[in-house]
Amino acid sequence: MRYRMLLLAGVLLLAWPFGAVAQVGGTWGFGVAASYDLPTFKLNEWFPSGGVNLGGTVLYVLDERWTAEVEGHYIKYSGGELENRTFLWSIDKQEYASPQASSKMTWMGGTISWLYHFNQGGRKLAEGGGRAPYLVVGTGYFKYKNEVSGLIWPGQPAPPLNENLLLEPAIDQHMTLGLNVGLGVQFFTAQSLAIDLRGQYNIVLGSVRPLEAWGMEEVFPFQKLNVGVRFKFYTQQ
Repeated sequence: MRYRMLLLAGVLLLAWPFGAVAQVGGTWGFGVAASYDLPTFKLNEWFPSGGVNLGGTVLYVLDERWTAEVEGHYIKYSGGELENRTFLWSIDKQEYASPQASSKMTWMGGTISWLYHFNQGGRKLAEGGGRAPYLVVGTGYFKYKNEVSGLIWPGQPAPPLNENLLLEPAIDQHMTLGLNVGLGVQFFTAQSLAIDLRGQYNIVLGSVRPLEAWGMEEVFPFQKLNVGVRFKFYTQQ
């Protein structure tokens, strides 16, 4: 019970507008986001092209420097590198591609982030103009689904190779924790509108199984860079 009361007190403190900046503290807003996900390290070997990240934002201005955001995301990677890979058939020592190979990955996620503005973004909002660079840190949960199908079974014991004898489709699907940190800048064009440019680095504690015959290694954790734009609309005080 004591811990629940402490948690409730912390939430109320986080949401309480600071008196020194009552003109912006307590302002709510919402927005839309469009960005590009670029996988890094081993995830880049699976999906070098990445994919588009679309989402929505609800935000709350705590004071001139701090803003809290809750975001939802949807991301899809398709045309993975696995579709171009070959395997070495041990029977005739030849390399073979899988014409029906398909590799794709989808993400759905929800995050909460805190923005710290270096030059009082709340004041820029109150003035209805100006530029406000910031640091963002956040966490959340992601549900990912990695799907692989259409791969020729490389363990066939005798020639000729049957290209219609395929492995069972493989799916890695989990919900897991993610962390992010990044930098951005908000351009306030009015007291109710801002254009937000942001770059974030994400680490997600998920994995996909290896496919050694095709030279694809296990991935853990997922790492990716996200760069994009948000359009934010604020309620006027």
